[in-house]
Amino acid sequence: MENRLLLAFVLSIGVFIGWGYVMSVIEGPPPAQIQSEKEVAEIPPATPPSTTLQPQPSANPETPSEQTAPNIPAPAFSQAEFPGEETTVQISAGKVTYVITNKGAMVRNILLSRHKTAQGEPIDLVEHENDGVLPLALESNNAQVTNILQNAYYKPSTTFIELSESQPTGKLTMTLEHSSGVNVTREFTFNHNDFMVDVKTQINAPSFASQNLSYNVLFGPGMGGKTDSQTNYIVFVGPTTFVNNEREETPPEDIVNEVVYSGNLAWTSFQNKYFAAALIPKEGIKSAVVNKSGENVYVGLKMESVQSSASASHILYAGTKELQVLEKSGHKLFRLLDYGWFGNKFAFLVKPMLKVLKYFYGVFNNYGWAIIFVTLVIKIIFAPLTHKSFKSMKGMQKVQPYVKVIQERNKDDRQKMNEEMLELYKKHKVNPLGGCLPMLLQIPVFIALYHALFFSIELRGAPFIGWIHDLSVQDPYYVWPVIMGATMFLQQKLNPSIGDPTQQKIMMMLPIVFTFLFMSFPAGLVLYWTINNILTISQQAYIYRFAKE
Repeated sequence: MENRLLLAFVLSIGVFIGWGYVMSVIEGPPPAQIQSEKEVAEIPPATPPSTTLQPQPSANPETPSEQTAPNIPAPAFSQAEFPGEETTVQISAGKVTYVITNKGAMVRNILLSRHKTAQGEPIDLVEHENDGVLPLALESNNAQVTNILQNAYYKPSTTFIELSESQPTGKLTMTLEHSSGVNVTREFTFNHNDFMVDVKTQINAPSFASQNLSYNVLFGPGMGGKTDSQTNYIVFVGPTTFVNNEREETPPEDIVNEVVYSGNLAWTSFQNKYFAAALIPKEGIKSAVVNKSGENVYVGLKMESVQSSASASHILYAGTKELQVLEKSGHKLFRLLDYGWFGNKFAFLVKPMLKVLKYFYGVFNNYGWAIIFVTLVIKIIFAPLTHKSFKSMKGMQKVQPYVKVIQERNKDDRQKMNEEMLELYKKHKVNPLGGCLPMLLQIPVFIALYHALFFSIELRGAPFIGWIHDLSVQDPYYVWPVIMGATMFLQQKLNPSIGDPTQQKIMMMLPIVFTFLFMSFPAGLVLYWTINNILTISQQAYIYRFAKE
């Protein structure tokens, strides 16, 4: 029975790893129209938020539109209407550097100094597309006003800000006074070693008062910091909104026009496996929006406006998906963490695992050794249960010859067979469930640690020893997967041979299957599994060879 349970458990792991990928291929997209807590705003088909638009005739004042429509096409707008030249302001804030352009008062770069690309450059969370606008772009339901907001040159209050522990806070003010009468003031507040930026925006457009303008602030198109990973089909990558205490994901392929989320809004964001960029509403925000312009996808916040004027504030979070950082930041940002459908069921265990892992990292300053000691602690905690399980398996092995005799003798009388089996177990003080229950209790902990290692940004770029320079990617020489397979094979050899010959052959094939499966897994996960196997083998050897019955 124990072998059957182990086989079922191992196969279930393969199922939940492959399920997400299979469903992403064969499952049809859900309806684009979202009801109940989601409001879908039907607007004309999207075109890119234009960076070269021409003034259009005023909208009919008798039929004003409350919807923001950045996708109204317009002829080319003369750049001569925007005197000045583009300059940038750099804000060095410790673990993050921002580059703000005066053209549209948008964010050109968000550079994370601690996290590098494959080329050794800092990760940039800004996705640069030729036909898209930059993060924190402003837009209106009037194409002419949108063009002014995104293409005019704002006046910066400074050209450089460097923050430190002695100067932890810095402010940048960008102002625009356009000849059309559109006046904008944007104030950015940055904090040292903090991924959060406070943004205040004031827009006045008295010459467009008759058009009842509305405004959005956007983040997009998409987000940089993408990672190629075998877990990308498990974790959702794309627009995610936390509204009405629910985490709502919006697949880009399902966006027809514009999706609006109203209610108790905490944030709207882009997120991938390791990084996230979220817009957090404060004052003057009425809802969140996800829209699509061509192939570009944007998330945004809708501002409250009165007579074509708006005053609103929000927070930009652009950084890592580290549990402790997100919890410290507040605003329920920890709900950005996604461990896949299966892993989310055990999130209450995943978070403590991450905190323990972080604690041991503080002790050893190496995540490889932290994984080893976390595995050791878990093994010690469950040692009594494992001991009981192995002893039960050994007891079941001893009575197997008698079990086969009873089964053969009563093959036509099921009831009598069960009665004799129960009598046999009672006589030899063997519990057939004694090996299963302790193992079942350990499965949730295993799954939690499995997901903590699989999705943890803490392992990204973290070296161990020798050739392992990054625990979040596969072993380049497949040494650890081979060691893992060898330890798993030895563990199988030490287990009592229980069950029919076919079952035994299947169990002996598992080490080979797992070796090939784990070749593409993160080295940190393979390290955990290997150390767990070694500790289990040591415990088995003690119980089977040295421990007294």
